[in-house]
Amino acid sequence: MSIVRSKIKDILNDNESILVFDVDGVLALLEFGEYNHYIYDDETWDKENKNGYNFYNENLVVKKMQKYLASKDMKRIYVVTTVGSNNEGKFKRDFVNKYYNILKENVYFVDKNRDKTKILFKIKDKYPNIEDRKLVMIDDTVDILNDIMEKTDFSTAHISSFLDI
Repeated sequence: MSIVRSKIKDILNDNESILVFDVDGVLALLEFGEYNHYIYDDETWDKENKNGYNFYNENLVVKKMQKYLASKDMKRIYVVTTVGSNNEGKFKRDFVNKYYNILKENVYFVDKNRDKTKILFKIKDKYPNIEDRKLVMIDDTVDILNDIMEKTDFSTAHISSFLDI
């Protein structure tokens, strides 16, 4: 087996590419707890969101991602994120719109991570003339990226690719 030069950064920097981002751990720092990445268990998190508590504020902005996206065509930038309630979806949509200028209509929600792949096909349908590999999902969860890699011809990028971009 020969070593392959990764072309992930080429795809990420190609202005023709359609970039699809997760939120938690990608566009929002995963720094919800005082000394931990998370503050609650999932059930309590969902309850707090349903009760109107918005965790998504300026403190969670990833400055490097904000700078990276500032020069992009925002019509080609999307979000696909898992939410546990309508409120959480609204909070995330408002967060990425306010701090990254991502169009509200380009934000999609799923109940389960495995459903992200289905949404990618919906996004790709809007761009029938681009190669599948030019649609790339950026996530911090390897299981999601593997699912996309195994079921599609879309590109995948782990958030760690942005550490030195």
